Amino acid sequence: MSTKNTAAISLPKSKIVRGYEVKRLALGGYLQAMERVQEFPARLMDACFPGDDLHAIIDKVKRLDAALLERALSGVLLTAPEMMIRLTAALTGIDERTLKDDLDVGADGLVEILTAWVEVNKLGDFTRAARKLLASLWAADRNLWKPSIGSKG
Repeated sequence: MSTKNTAAISLPKSKIVRGYEVKRLALGGYLQAMERVQEFPARLMDACFPGDDLHAIIDKVKRLDAALLERALSGVLLTAPEMMIRLTAALTGIDERTLKDDLDVGADGLVEILTAWVEVNKLGDFTRAARKLLASLWAADRNLWKPSIGSKG
């Protein structure tokens, strides 16, 4: 039988925001959502520069003019909100159509829902712990490769 931190057990595992329950997500669900996030750069590039490969995009950006900037910004403004809705739906389990159509949600509500998701899933705690772990690994790696001062063999 595993023992759990009793303080962690008493912390809320969900929060109601704009009438929707934002729940703590199991690690598997979080990983699935992050797979969706990996699609974002390619989708944004395609929205801004349809049909172009990376080399063509770089060439266009080198010759940036007002028309290209307008097309690129239009692509971002049309695509990014849709992507955020899809990500929010994946993280929270709230239906995409519901997020789009509910007048009580709106853009500010979407941000509020995502903020609640970060809070309920304790991502602040995770990032602090991850930084501490990385610092420990970095220190261990440097100590591992320090020249030893000892007798000559």
